[in-house]
Amino acid sequence: MKIIILGGFLGSGKTTVLMQFGKYLIRRAGTEDKTSTDTPVVILENEISEAGVDNQLLSSANFTVQNIFAGCICCTSTASLCESVKQIENTWNPEFLLIEATGMAYPDNIRDVLREEAGKQASILALADAKRWKRVVRAMPQFVISQLKDADVILVNKKDLVSPEEMETVQKEVAGYHPGAEVIPVCAVEGHTDAFWEKVLQALRFEQTEL
Repeated sequence: MKIIILGGFLGSGKTTVLMQFGKYLIRRAGTEDKTSTDTPVVILENEISEAGVDNQLLSSANFTVQNIFAGCICCTSTASLCESVKQIENTWNPEFLLIEATGMAYPDNIRDVLREEAGKQASILALADAKRWKRVVRAMPQFVISQLKDADVILVNKKDLVSPEEMETVQKEVAGYHPGAEVIPVCAVEGHTDAFWEKVLQALRFEQTEL
């Protein structure tokens, strides 16, 4: 089971990316020349409120969704995270588990918990909001660092809402937080080709198994 943690500030476009990436992984499972599971992708949603809007949206799109409402899985609900991952593996054993963290979570903490308490490796796909980049960095610099510093791939979203010059500046600043990450400008609402998502998948550097 390959685990991908999706992180990013509230409003950066995580759920849109999650749905597109998840649909690609399902298509991939049906076309790859290999044995696939009945449930190739399961999504683990962490929402603070009891009524999960993202959960309802994903379920209506026919994704298999598990939820954690008890608190943020990077700090107060680490036990729930490990229990949920174990349950998902035992129940569905999907090829991919996509974990969408809350907008205020620390993806590197989630990866540490999975490794240290559940014995699982994970990759991090993070989103940065090009339109609000300067505002967020100015208001919460340490939070931005924590969200991006250990990401394997960083998608700089909303390139359609900024000038090419602004996007170039944001890309350079984002890359400065983690020089080893793949930094890719995107417009999530436009959608992307399977070739694009395959590039992202290959860049996620899974430690637990080779793609």
